[in-house]
Amino acid sequence: MRTNEVVGIMTRYFPLALLVVIVFGMIFLVGYVFIYRNMVGGKRSFSKRRILVGTMLIGYVVMVIGVTFLNRGPNFSGIDLSLFSSYREAWHRFSVRHWQFVYLNILMFAPLGILLPLLHTRFKKAIWTIGAAAVATLSIETTQLLTGYGNFVVDDLFNNLLGATIGFGMTMGFITIKAKKLKKSMLYFAPLIIVLLLSGGMVTYYQLKEFGNLSMRPSHKLDLAETVISLDVQLDPHKNAVPIYRTEGYTKEAALKFVYDFFEKENLDTANMEIIAYQNSGIYWTADRSHSISIEYLDASYSYTDYSSFEEDLNSKDIDEATLIEKVRGFGIDVPQDSFFEKRETGQYQWTVDKEVIGNQLVDGYLSVQYYSDDTVKGIDNQLVRYDKVRNVQMKSEQEAYQEILDGKFRFYMDDEKIETIRVHKVGISYQLDSKGFYQPIYLFYGAINGREGTIPIPGI
Repeated sequence: MRTNEVVGIMTRYFPLALLVVIVFGMIFLVGYVFIYRNMVGGKRSFSKRRILVGTMLIGYVVMVIGVTFLNRGPNFSGIDLSLFSSYREAWHRFSVRHWQFVYLNILMFAPLGILLPLLHTRFKKAIWTIGAAAVATLSIETTQLLTGYGNFVVDDLFNNLLGATIGFGMTMGFITIKAKKLKKSMLYFAPLIIVLLLSGGMVTYYQLKEFGNLSMRPSHKLDLAETVISLDVQLDPHKNAVPIYRTEGYTKEAALKFVYDFFEKENLDTANMEIIAYQNSGIYWTADRSHSISIEYLDASYSYTDYSSFEEDLNSKDIDEATLIEKVRGFGIDVPQDSFFEKRETGQYQWTVDKEVIGNQLVDGYLSVQYYSDDTVKGIDNQLVRYDKVRNVQMKSEQEAYQEILDGKFRFYMDDEKIETIRVHKVGISYQLDSKGFYQPIYLFYGAINGREGTIPIPGI
């Protein structure tokens, strides 16, 4: 969940939180002032600070309910008991979105840890505040599982408790500073300091290491204790040196310039374009939303759409390859000579290049175009990427890669299905783009899982 999505949810449910606070305020006013104080003659009073903190706590609880339940339908159900799997997933992908998911789960319970010690002196003891947070997060996860409004994820429990601990430490740290107990305050601030240091160290390590991370790496090991695994191919025990490549890709500024140039070639108005830029991709619309381009920054691949293709009087039209090559050349695209050309449907064509090495470059991917009856191209999906050789790297042996399969260290997207059989009959080398734009060598083990043909990718380095 992105930060702007969370802010949007909070903004959406703020009026509800305010309404609930007003209702509770009216109940408190009637119950405490009119009944308890005036009719019963009670003497117990509440400070303005406790009333304010209680009000904030009620509003906070409503916002948490909005974030965890009200913004989704009952279409989620599952259990993930693999501790730190969300951290490993965020590390392998190293995207802002995945790290936001981790940190927002921590931040979500920090206000609880901050407010409870201010509400009652009992919660100035860590066991009470952290215990209350444990009950709250366990209730949320269990309710989500039982109602289908979410998954039961052990990482959420850990992150929520960590957030509450940090919040508790912040409140108690400032309280002890006020009491001039500086050494004790540092103990309270320790959880926050440790998280900040670990986060900074992680980012520094990532920036210093040569290659990026592969999203294909699994976030948890698979249980293959009862799986029957068979191998029908002889595996090479030796390590081999293979090239690793890199594409320049685009910065956000370079991508924007590409879009401007692309649209201007088509005589389109580039003023007041609508732009949504993410960490590794961007979407660009002309002001009238008649044309759009989406770009992947890492490898500079893009998709272009002319929405006049949806007009009723336009239809897809067949055309010969030579004419189509000239048409796409007008968009600044040069089709590689040795690419494989095929017709997919009426007016839909594709050129494919399968890891062709040309000197110190590797060309890989496909180019799809859609041709229409007004003799124009209105759709382009350009996934043809040119990678420059960086250097040779030593791959792990085929036997070492196969051992990772035996150890359950690979992705299997059918999480609710038990793996009963794995059969491998072929192994080959392929490539995958990492989080820094390097085209890393990987192994592909061809075979079948539970009788279904497919491949198992294993990192090569």
